[in-house]
Amino acid sequence: MNRPYVRRGNRVPGVFQRCQKDCPETACKRGHKWSFIVELAEPDGGRRQETKGGFASGKDAAEARAEVQRKHREGTLPQNGKLTVTQWLRDWLVTQEELVGLRDGTIVDYRRHIESYWIPSVGNRKLADLRPRHVTDTLRTLMRERQKQIDAAVELNARYAGEAAKADKKRVSAGRKRPVKPERVPVPRPFGAATAQRVRATLRAALNAAVRAEEVPRNVAALATVPKVRRRRVKPWSPERLGEWLDAIEAERLYPLFHLGVFAGLRRGELCGLSWDDVDLDAARIVVGWQITGISYRKARRAEKEGLKIEYRVRLKTSEGEDLPVDLDSETVAVLRAWRRAQAKERLALGRAHRNAENLVFTKADGSPLDPTQVYRVFKRLIKLHDMPDVPLHNLRHEAASLQIEAGVDIAVVSKRLRHSKIGLTSDTYGHLVGSVGKTAAEAAAAVVPRRRAG
Repeated sequence: MNRPYVRRGNRVPGVFQRCQKDCPETACKRGHKWSFIVELAEPDGGRRQETKGGFASGKDAAEARAEVQRKHREGTLPQNGKLTVTQWLRDWLVTQEELVGLRDGTIVDYRRHIESYWIPSVGNRKLADLRPRHVTDTLRTLMRERQKQIDAAVELNARYAGEAAKADKKRVSAGRKRPVKPERVPVPRPFGAATAQRVRATLRAALNAAVRAEEVPRNVAALATVPKVRRRRVKPWSPERLGEWLDAIEAERLYPLFHLGVFAGLRRGELCGLSWDDVDLDAARIVVGWQITGISYRKARRAEKEGLKIEYRVRLKTSEGEDLPVDLDSETVAVLRAWRRAQAKERLALGRAHRNAENLVFTKADGSPLDPTQVYRVFKRLIKLHDMPDVPLHNLRHEAASLQIEAGVDIAVVSKRLRHSKIGLTSDTYGHLVGSVGKTAAEAAAAVVPRRRAG
């Protein structure tokens, strides 16, 4: 039986103790927990029932019931109070993949963040019970634990290297010349401030959807404390070193690709996905609208092995999804003309064996699309071969920006040529490269104002 809660001689509706028929009233008052039940009218005319137990007193249960009614009136009561973070995140991910149609790379990142970080840490919590401090504590713990893993791996590799060095001494004394190769464990990638920001962004996107679905009243990920990201200063090669490197690799097959990356500022995927259909050498202009990513390349390769046909290229991730033009200099036009002639000779030599259904500018010798990962490896080999500073392939895009800035091009024009969404991004990334250009601008501005000079 249910024993009602009576306050000041009046029965409080919906608040009660769950008791047995033979339970004495005195025992109920001392040992049984209190519960509440409330029926709520929905906007569509239906009704829903909310119930919860485990309260230490009838007063606590009555206050909790009143709070549920208040949230329902304000529209902030979760639709499903039993929904866990795990359930919501996985359901949200399916929606993003099947209905929203997000890019493969974005889905891969979302899934990794959800399955590797958020579900193991807060997945068992009720979605409605998630708080900003849970998000903050999770990110702090992830950063701390990853650093411990890195330190342990570095220490272990140092020990292995020391053991190998000792073994080498014995081998040398024994007249053996072949060195001992030390064991090595992989060192985990750092989980720094930038990674924490990206991982938090995934949860924030999922909780934005939860707010819209009226499952939670606010986005706790947006309210969490996260570490600040310190933007690394871009350190491009000097024009002299860059020129020496380009001269040294002119005979390489991918030289035209790297040349275009330097002087047009295209990203790796955009270079691999550029089609001759989007190149107008007479107008000295290309249109960047497609790319081949590592994921899209592997996906297309798997499809081919299964006898299916799928495009290697995918659309760029832009706000409007429109194609973006980039002007070319005369030297780059000449390089591309020469490359097109060389590509035509390859096509004639191979005949029907030559591929290139998508009319790509840069391909393998048989006309098939380039693997972006392989392009990266070729770049790394070429900079090591010619003693250049070790930088990622994306540094060629930084070279394009720095050359324009050093030539005195306005930062707004640089931003437009790089196709940045905001000029602030360009300024934050390359502002420190202004250097002597800023001095020249200051002198030019001062010279505009006529002044009477003494003497």
